[in-house]
Amino acid sequence: MSNGSPDSIQVLHVDDEPDFADLTATFLEREDDRFAVETATSASDGKEELEQNEFDCVVSDYEMPGQNGIEFLQSVREHYPELPFILFTGKGSEEVASDAISAGVTDYLQKEGGTDQYTVLANRITNAVEHHRAQERVERSEQRLREIVDALPHLLYVVDEEGNYLLANEALATFHDTTVEDIEGSNIAEVLDASAADQFRRHLDEVLEDETTQRVPEVEIADPDGETHIFEPRLQPYEFGDVDDQAVLGIAADVTERKTHERTLERTRERMQLALEHTNSVIFEIDCNTDEVVRHGAYNEFFELSADEVPTWEDHLAQAVHPDDRDQFQQFYQQLVDGERDGGQLEYRTTPEMGDVRWIRDTVSVQNESRGESRQVIGIAREITEYKEREQELKQKERRYQAIFDDPNILVGLIDTDGTVLEINETAMDYVDATREDVTDEPFWETPWFNYSESLQEDVKGWIERAADGEYVEFETDLVQPGGEQYTVEGVFRPVRDEEDDVVSLIISDREITEQKEYERELEQTNALLSTLFDTLPVGVLAEDEQRNVVAVNEQMFELFDLPGSPDEIRGTDCAQLAADVSDTFADSEAFVDRIDELIAGQEPVYNEELELADGQTYARSYHPIELSEGDGHLWVYRDITARKTRETRLATLNETTPELMAAETRTDVAEIGVEAAADVLGLEASAIHLYDEQDGLVPVAQTDAGHDLIGEPPAFTGEDSIAWRVYEQGEGRAIEDVHDNPEIYNPDSPVRSELILPLGEAGILIASSPTAATFDDEDRVLAEILASNITAALEQVERTEEIRAREAELTRQNERLEEFASIVSHDLRNPLQVAEGRLELLKDDCETEQVAPIERALDRMDALIEDILTLAREGDRVSEMEEVGLREVCEACWQHVETAEATLEITTDKTIRADRSRLQQLIENLIHNAVEHGGDDVTVTIGDLEDGFYVADDGPGIPADERESVFDAGYSTADDGTGFGLSIVKQIVDAHGWNITITESEAGGARFEITGTEHA
Repeated sequence: MSNGSPDSIQVLHVDDEPDFADLTATFLEREDDRFAVETATSASDGKEELEQNEFDCVVSDYEMPGQNGIEFLQSVREHYPELPFILFTGKGSEEVASDAISAGVTDYLQKEGGTDQYTVLANRITNAVEHHRAQERVERSEQRLREIVDALPHLLYVVDEEGNYLLANEALATFHDTTVEDIEGSNIAEVLDASAADQFRRHLDEVLEDETTQRVPEVEIADPDGETHIFEPRLQPYEFGDVDDQAVLGIAADVTERKTHERTLERTRERMQLALEHTNSVIFEIDCNTDEVVRHGAYNEFFELSADEVPTWEDHLAQAVHPDDRDQFQQFYQQLVDGERDGGQLEYRTTPEMGDVRWIRDTVSVQNESRGESRQVIGIAREITEYKEREQELKQKERRYQAIFDDPNILVGLIDTDGTVLEINETAMDYVDATREDVTDEPFWETPWFNYSESLQEDVKGWIERAADGEYVEFETDLVQPGGEQYTVEGVFRPVRDEEDDVVSLIISDREITEQKEYERELEQTNALLSTLFDTLPVGVLAEDEQRNVVAVNEQMFELFDLPGSPDEIRGTDCAQLAADVSDTFADSEAFVDRIDELIAGQEPVYNEELELADGQTYARSYHPIELSEGDGHLWVYRDITARKTRETRLATLNETTPELMAAETRTDVAEIGVEAAADVLGLEASAIHLYDEQDGLVPVAQTDAGHDLIGEPPAFTGEDSIAWRVYEQGEGRAIEDVHDNPEIYNPDSPVRSELILPLGEAGILIASSPTAATFDDEDRVLAEILASNITAALEQVERTEEIRAREAELTRQNERLEEFASIVSHDLRNPLQVAEGRLELLKDDCETEQVAPIERALDRMDALIEDILTLAREGDRVSEMEEVGLREVCEACWQHVETAEATLEITTDKTIRADRSRLQQLIENLIHNAVEHGGDDVTVTIGDLEDGFYVADDGPGIPADERESVFDAGYSTADDGTGFGLSIVKQIVDAHGWNITITESEAGGARFEITGTEHA
């Protein structure tokens, strides 16, 4: 059977009853999932199993056909002297037990009824196996210790108080040209010369008397060849094995070649110290009846306590054990004392009150006296602090190693020096269609990463050979994924060396740099593009370093300053001298150079600084401090802006003519100013403006003198085929390079070759002519279009002004007639009405009649009619001063001015609008009065917000949909005592403000007047 995990326990159970053997196997495996039990029904079958498989423990019955259990045990011991063997038998006797112990049985257990026996058996197996494994570890440790001692280059020995060698190492034997066996058991007088032996004897006595370690000054000893060596012995008291007598451990370092062997000496001391610390132990016995402990060894030094202070294990628990470990310590030893446990191991820490916390491991077993009357716990305590620390350190190193190895961004592998793959991480496996098992133990160059290319395989093989020779090999290569996608990796083969500086393995680590390589390629392309752009920029560019040497300059810079040579020739020259050489180009050469020095000193960017040249041209200069790879630098940009400055001057002059155009009072004035501006500002010297007349078409109104000299009196263009008429009709300007090439030419004999014709809206056209072909460029057309736009606006303003003047005259006449009508109404109607009202008052005093009330109502209605008519006549659709008016404030004031009886007002708006306050107040009063008049005394009026206005609503009967347009007509009313002018006045006020009013149904079913288009303050 194959070995399981390190913690698994392989058990062979031999019993001639198969059912019982299987039952025992089942219960054992239930008791502890580490158990794996195989069964055999005879001793011969058991031996075959042992020959074929490996087991940790044998459990055997006693009475079996053929060989019995004792005989089977004896045959097992012949081949497996240390293998744990438990006799599990139904026949129990002292004779059988004695024979079993004599034959080397590990444990003896009698079969009983019930299932508890399997728990006991499982515990016995576990204890036996763990003890056996512990013993093997001890033996291995002792063997390693012996190997370490023998490997020490110094002379190591243990000598008892009589001077007899109890232990010697190979170095000591080699130095004396003898063997370890010959030295061990001999006396120092037999090994050393008389002088050296006497000196050693004195130091030995001092160490044993003082019980302290002593470093002996230099000792000279001759080897068998007579060569003298100088040693520095170090002697210390030492307990050697089970010997009760005192002994001394000595280590003598050959310091003859101290300088050469200094590092070796330090390693030897560390190893020796580690070996000595591992031998420190305390053996103890616990009486289970009294809990008293008998200790053997350096308990005082071990726990810094006197054994008398802690007579019982419970005292030890209270004074020596760490508080966090006391519960498990208590449980463990209580189970031992109570018989619930037969042995085991316990690891715990010492209390911090004793100083540094140390780890202790107790290994114990329970021994029963005859007849079971007395039980003792036998144990050994060892300090394992360094072991625990190393264990923790190893775990941390393992975690760090694993974290590095499993880095998802790095491909990592461990390779033998011959190229065999030992381990590879998952990140690397993501790039191939294979498993770890497929590549492990294979030559690295034959794995799927490289097996598609023989040349690549040879490269990898060469890299591995170089790394195996101790070289740190860096590489970069292109690989191909299973899907055919190419990727690039860079990495390194690192040699791993042992303590002897020999290469024992290789680590390969690489990472994908596909994106980086692509970025580098793109960067190269970008640099090439930038270089091309630099050379083809329409501006002059020069870069200089901190020492003011030319770093880069383009061709445009040479053209601007007419420099000799080429950019390559000037690179590296002095920029200060270059500036001085070209300074004469500028109007103020000294200021040009001084400003350069000033900008460099200030290190602040400057943009488009204008420079006047001696020949009248204008350059723009920009300065930028820059960072170069080797320090600071300066970047200069120069460009010729002469054309732009000329264009800006023309635009500025053109803008200056705009107010003059807009101030013109007649169309003719506009036209004359327009052609003058075309000639003087735009350089369109031969130009004319034709304005449209319904009878005569496009009639010339203004012409420059140069235009008259070129073509004479300009013609009027009608609907006949002509270029000018087509431009006017289509509303799109045209620049004609040669009119004689155009079939629509008006006059084939005209001296004009090129024309620029622009529409002036519906007013006419602007024509610029030239006797030369292709005279007008894009800039001429753009500037002329701006002028044409200004002329069009001026003509439209003249037209609007004329219309306004005519309208004002008409309004003046209308107002005079309305005022005359209002005077008549006010005087001729109100006077008789007042007489009638006076007579009615006298009549009411003289007599009482039912005719008075109707007369009084009629007179009141006539008074209201007169008042509304006067309002319509005098106010009409006019508003005076506009101001910011709060709706809530106005509505509350209006409610106070209107007779509202028991009506209710609800205001839900805090909006402020721009309006004529008095007229707005009149509008709201009329709407409130209308609501009360038609909705009754208890009507509710609500005034609230709209998105672009407000509304006035009531809960009265409402207005039918088919009457909502008529209610604004003058004289329309459904009330008996209404004048019919209230809502008409509302409509006039709304119109006067430029608002809109609509009527809808309110939420309560009444009327809702919505006023929109108001301007919010």
